[in-house]
Order: sequence, then structure tokens, then C-alpha cells
Amino acid sequence: MVYRCIVVGFDGSDASRRAVERALGLARAVGARLQLVTVVPPPTVFLGELLVPEAVDTSELERQAMRRLEALAREIRETGGGVEVGYTVLMGDPAEELVGYAEDNGCDLIVVGRRGRGGLERLLLGSVSSKVVSLSHRVDVLVVESASIRQKG
Repeated sequence: MVYRCIVVGFDGSDASRRAVERALGLARAVGARLQLVTVVPPPTVFLGELLVPEAVDTSELERQAMRRLEALAREIRETGGGVEVGYTVLMGDPAEELVGYAEDNGCDLIVVGRRGRGGLERLLLGSVSSKVVSLSHRVDVLVVESASIRQKG
């Protein structure tokens, strides 16, 4: 399959940077458009046994995310070998928003990084990459391992 539009999830982590590098290489190889997406999750508070969304102004988080994406897109335009790149910031559940964005915008590949959380941390926080794979029925998903996972394995 030749990909025309590649969505890559970016949160500033090393794992997401590796995902961007892999997505950029693929986009360059097949002539695809690259769409950088940061999802700002709603703030939550822990109340007993429940995580409850908190009513907080997230506009500053959105502005910071947009600045990071603008800088990354500029860098890709300067060094990316002619790859067309766009970017957007969304609010909500990261996995749901990435899959929804890809489907709504006719993209055919989602690239996400995997941090390699284990044990209790993974149980409590979940895995965005696992959830993207689980939710995405119409769009292919590529999960890129972080360098720390490769070193452990």
C-alpha cells in the first residue's frame, strides 16, 4: 500500500520524536503528506477510586503544544527533503483523537511511539499506542519503539 497522508502523534517525549523520525522517513520515501498531531488530555483528579475530569483552563497547555508543533514543522520543512507537513492540536483522549483525526481527514497511516511502561504504571495510565491499535479499524498503525525499549530487549 502506498500511503498518502501520515498522522504522527507527538507529545515531546523521546518516543514521539522517534515516531516523527520514522514517519518523516516514510513520508519522504512514498511522497506522503505528514500531519503532526498533539493531543492535550483533559486534566483529571483522583477521587477515591475514580479519575474525574477537572474543570481547568487548558488554553496555556494548548498554546505550548502549538508552539512545539510549529517549531517541529519548521524544522521538517527546512530539513525534510520537500515533505509537505501540517500540524494541529486537539483536546481529549489521545488515542481516540488520533484515530478520529486520521479517519476524518482521509489519512491512511498513524505512527505513534511506545515508551515501554510496565507493570502498575501501564495498568494505571494505560498505553496510548495499544489503544490506538485497538481503536483503529480503517487506518493502518505503526508503533515505533523508543530507544530505551530497544536497549532493554
